[in-house]
Amino acid sequence: IDKAKDIVVIQADNPDGDSMASALALEDIFSELGKTVHLYCGVDVPSYLRHLPGWDRISNELPTKFDASVIVDTSAITLLEQLDKTKQLSWLGTRPCIVIDHHTDVPCNIPFATAVVNSSEAVSTGELIYEICNTLKWQRTALTNDFIAQSILSDSLGLMSEGVTARTMFIMAELVEAGVS
Repeated sequence: IDKAKDIVVIQADNPDGDSMASALALEDIFSELGKTVHLYCGVDVPSYLRHLPGWDRISNELPTKFDASVIVDTSAITLLEQLDKTKQLSWLGTRPCIVIDHHTDVPCNIPFATAVVNSSEAVSTGELIYEICNTLKWQRTALTNDFIAQSILSDSLGLMSEGVTARTMFIMAELVEAGVS
């Protein structure tokens, strides 16, 4: 990430609230780090996700210029089918690629992944992004915090799923203390 100027954040072809909010959170984080960020999803954004500010910046065309990629909320290459169909999947393998996912039931089978961040303890990818920010001392803006909270709320069914942990509740409390409504 430090060496990259242009970063593409990629969602699977089945976007949901977690993947989209996580992608938008990373866009905000990387922009604050002075990076140019491109958002990609192989399908059009479903109407039920268009309440998230920034959804309209997500493109179904992979940029030709990028130094690194980050794939969010999937470790399965089969969920990047549109990139494979358009023969653009191979582009990702020519540059560093980070996978951030919380679905540990499916081992990462993305052969060009340079690094994989995955934890069964996280209820959402947004929770992992929160932890990455803390570890790397990346600043979280109010917008980043909102996206992380939306990610967690989406994949935890409003904090009601069995995957919610004490850590999830602690993170949400910290986000609320930071101003998230």
